[in-house]
Amino acid sequence: MKGFRVQGLGILFAIFCLIFAFLYPLPYTLYPGYAADSTPSASVKAKLDILKQEIASKAAKLKSEINQKLQNKAYIGTVKTKSDEHSSTGFKTITLAVSSGLKLVTVNQDTIYETKSKRSKFSLKSLAEEDYVAALGDVDEIGTLIAKKIILQPDPTKDVTSVFWGQVISLSEKLVIKTKDLKNITVTAGDNTNFSDVKLNDFIIVTGVVNDSQILKADFIYVIPQGGFLKTKKTATPSATPASSSAKKK
Repeated sequence: MKGFRVQGLGILFAIFCLIFAFLYPLPYTLYPGYAADSTPSASVKAKLDILKQEIASKAAKLKSEINQKLQNKAYIGTVKTKSDEHSSTGFKTITLAVSSGLKLVTVNQDTIYETKSKRSKFSLKSLAEEDYVAALGDVDEIGTLIAKKIILQPDPTKDVTSVFWGQVISLSEKLVIKTKDLKNITVTAGDNTNFSDVKLNDFIIVTGVVNDSQILKADFIYVIPQGGFLKTKKTATPSATPASSSAKKK
């Protein structure tokens, strides 16, 4: 009888243990260590999304800054008309025939005149129809260029078809410029041009003929003076500073 009681107590104890284990399971039975790391939490995903947005925003800003630095602020072409001074603004208007059509250029008392031709003196008064010039300045919202400099160039050959504005990114026997469209253009010196005044990182205007290999043979090269009349040069890299002194000597 006593043995039966002991056996019964053992069975009861075993049942009690099973019930206790069922009601109070060990932590590892329901919460394995690897479960917490199996997928990223919502907060981590949100942080990753924010980071991606910031990277995309910075990339877009960088592209915008590059485009602004290389914004086309030059018209090169043949003078077709020259108007009298406008009474209300004090501006005079020049119509240029460029590769893309007719462009308006306005000049005032602050416009600077330079010559690259054999003509010893050059001014607005001596500017004539069919003169080949480069007008540099700021283009407004309707496409009119407010000229800060007019450069008289030698008469172009009939083969001169291309005009590029960009920053010098490579310089040796040939130079490479990056245009406002982020395209790389390879340039070789022409019969009457050289790269003696050009420095790495300079902003330049170049005209010439593009051959079958997509290399431009320069007919005209102009280095934009750093810190001068064009806003684009204010953001140039320090390595381009020597170009300022060389440009002023011209």
